[in-house]
Amino acid sequence: MSQIGNNIKKLRKVKGLSQQAFAELFGLTRGNISSYEEFRAEPRIEVILQIAKYFSIPVAELLEKQLTVNEILNFEDYFVEEKGGKNTKNLAQIPFLGREAFQVDQGGIGYLADLPQIYFPAYSKSRFMAVENSSFIPRPVSFPFEENAVLFFEHVEVDILHTLHKHFGLYLKGDVLFFGQYEVEGKDIELVLNDWKKVSFTAEEAECFWKLYAKFEKVF
Repeated sequence: MSQIGNNIKKLRKVKGLSQQAFAELFGLTRGNISSYEEFRAEPRIEVILQIAKYFSIPVAELLEKQLTVNEILNFEDYFVEEKGGKNTKNLAQIPFLGREAFQVDQGGIGYLADLPQIYFPAYSKSRFMAVENSSFIPRPVSFPFEENAVLFFEHVEVDILHTLHKHFGLYLKGDVLFFGQYEVEGKDIELVLNDWKKVSFTAEEAECFWKLYAKFEKVF
């Protein structure tokens, strides 16, 4: 049985694309994508080739196997695949925000629990999230990370507040997201985007603050 419908749906979710946005990438309609995902039709071969090329996925895999999140992200050589197995016991399961999630008209970021998950060797009891660096995300002028690098963030808890000064971080509240740099003066903590935008850390908004933990960049 062809897996193209399952894989189109998974590609959309991992990349944060609505059916309409996915359709527009390949000159299709939202109804086309819906029919593929519900197994009422299959795309023409030229469309399959376009999808495979766009997402850098072998055509045979797109058609014949259910792709994992790590395969879609081309992380399979580095991270354990989504469903996990005996090797995932000591790895953190982390929600992943891809670059497409921040483009205009994608319907917002949504809940972290609804995002695709990857496994990562983060040996800590803290919560983590991963974000694909993108020009769509506001960041300080000094932000040093390459486009498409995957940045891993640790949730800010009380016991790491003293480590924040001058470290890069992430603010996420609803559909508002930006990278910034922490400034700590006494008990006052701010995540600074630039001279005009900054947010103060408070107990009431603690859920919105994250500290950069690690980065992943492919070397070609």
